[in-house]
This record gives sequence, structure tokens and C-alpha cells, in this order.
Amino acid sequence: MSIKGKKIEDSQVDFKKFLPLVQTRNGTCIFHPGFIYRSLLRETNLSKGNAHRITEQVIRFLISANLKLITAPLIREVVNVHLLKNGFEKERLQYTRIGLPFCDLKEIFTDPDKNETAISEIINWVIQEYYAVDKLINNEEEVCNANKSRFSKSI
Repeated sequence: MSIKGKKIEDSQVDFKKFLPLVQTRNGTCIFHPGFIYRSLLRETNLSKGNAHRITEQVIRFLISANLKLITAPLIREVVNVHLLKNGFEKERLQYTRIGLPFCDLKEIFTDPDKNETAISEIINWVIQEYYAVDKLINNEEEVCNANKSRFSKSI
């Protein structure tokens, strides 16, 4: 998507007209598509063209969703959906967010019995999730090749 002839990642368009401010752990900021584009290039193996296409699709979706609130994790989830829709399974794994769902954190922090061990529980959970995702990324190519070979034999 080009905005007035500029590349989306270089655009200085004021997205406040189309989207609410983005809520982050550091406060609020104006939505800027360049953040998505640059993070896709930094965190995945996508080409510039594919990162641009995914960024464009995410922006279009967020604008059409007419949301009242946008958070950084929501943006990452939407990006992951568009990565999957475009067949970028490995890149989706590379871009995935590792952490705990809000309800699990709430349970850990509000349960007096778990409160003392909360930090080590969180660290252990994140470490386990990291290694599970890393294993999937490393094995993803093997699985794809096995599925392709199995599929071609059944035809």
C-alpha cells in the first residue's frame, strides 16, 4: 500500500484519523505501520516485499475493524493471522509472542499460595514455551517436506 506515492514503512500519515492510539506497557503512542514492517524484517525471514504486503493487510484489517482500543499484543496477533493466511507458517512461529495469558497471570498473582513462587513460575513457563516454539521452528521444514511427500503419494 502506498500512501501518496510513499512506501508504507516511510509514511508519516497521522493514523489517529483512522485508528485509536496504541496502548503499550510504556503508555500510548500513535499507530505507525513502519513499526510492523521493521519488526517483520527484524524478527522473521520475510523479504521486504512480503513484509510490506503483510503490513498493508494488517493496516487494512485494523482500519476496517473500527476498534476502540488497540494494544501492541493485539497488533502482533493480527500480524500472525495474516502471516498464516499468506502461508508463512515458519515466519508466524518466528513472530509469535511468548508469554502468559492474562487470566493465568491473574491467577498466579491473586492466589496467596502461588504469590511467593510467581516469578519462578512465570520464568519456567516462558522458558518452556520458548523451547517448544524453537523446536517447532527448527522442525517446521522437516514436517513440511514430510507432508508434501505424503500428499504427493496419495494423489
